[in-house]
Amino acid sequence: MKHIGIYTTSKQPNAVAMILNEANALAEIGHRVTVLTPVRYKNIRNLHKSVSITYVAKASLLSTTPFFASFSDLGTCYSMWKQLKCQNFYSFVSKGLMLAEKLKQLDIQHLHCIFNQHDYYVSLLGSKCADASLSSFWDVSSYGRIEKHTQKLVEQCDLPLVELECQRLAADEQTLVLNRGLDLSKYKPYERNKTALHLVFIGNIVDESGLKVILSAFADLPSRLDVKLDIIGEGPIKKALVSDLIRKRLNRKVHFLGNKSRKWILKKLPQYSAIVSPYCSNGSIAQVDNITYIKEAMASGLPVLTSNIAACKEITSSNTGMKCPPNSITAMSNMLTAFMQLSTYHRHLLGQNARKYAEENFNVKHQSRALSRWIQAL
Repeated sequence: MKHIGIYTTSKQPNAVAMILNEANALAEIGHRVTVLTPVRYKNIRNLHKSVSITYVAKASLLSTTPFFASFSDLGTCYSMWKQLKCQNFYSFVSKGLMLAEKLKQLDIQHLHCIFNQHDYYVSLLGSKCADASLSSFWDVSSYGRIEKHTQKLVEQCDLPLVELECQRLAADEQTLVLNRGLDLSKYKPYERNKTALHLVFIGNIVDESGLKVILSAFADLPSRLDVKLDIIGEGPIKKALVSDLIRKRLNRKVHFLGNKSRKWILKKLPQYSAIVSPYCSNGSIAQVDNITYIKEAMASGLPVLTSNIAACKEITSSNTGMKCPPNSITAMSNMLTAFMQLSTYHRHLLGQNARKYAEENFNVKHQSRALSRWIQAL
């Protein structure tokens, strides 16, 4: 089976964890997998024996001069740089050639990258120079929908992938849809017998998060209702929201916890009653950047309270929680009230359905089999 390289420059724990899960799953199928990165990750554990991490040195004039001499057609580099309208020529070419040299040294036949503009450009040039096939995954959390002006970038990739159907253009037949999966063995549902509700929001605290709507909806709820909300994350509107919280006298019900480590979140997540994330629109998902936590909450047996936008209809189903129209305080208040009126048993059923949905749709083993099949066919 093909030796697969995964190129990333990400330093985000969530993103790195997803990449390593995918690498392990591909290795279990029979691939040799090498993660190529200029970042020196620490405390990496539980890697499959066929998975390795190779550090790509940062490009410098002395380190890349030999590659220029060995590359037969620098015109191709210039042509690609001009077409992509990316960073300065030297930086683009030197990073691409450094990556290409690693691909050749390690005999990597296929390169995979999680799309961001910088990584994709470097991966595209590196794979072309090393004569390797390329797949690129457009993660909905990091980039959102493919637009017309980015479609040309997709067309240069051998295997373009998106996480959700709503990311694709209607006429785009080349791009395939593939849900990013989780290692479900790491998530254990938690028995919740308390009648009180303890909700959690995790993500960037931005206008698109819908937190303003949540706070207003909480203010409309009867004071006798026993419900609390923890907000995990940071963002530009946090200070304004804290002031709004105090003005609405919600400081006993709503708590801003700031950023928490991934380890802390995964430990505490199963103890909540539900995860809430009322996106304002499909475009909000990339700004809030919490799709992975939504999936992990479902894997932990938490119902999802969110908006009925197209993306959420793909990520969740009608029996994994509740949905309401975006940007509506009344609708949010009604949804929270309806959820609170459910019996503990019915909330438990929603959590069980969420776990089952995660098993069927977010299993990294299922994802890796499909990805492997497509890569082998290139």
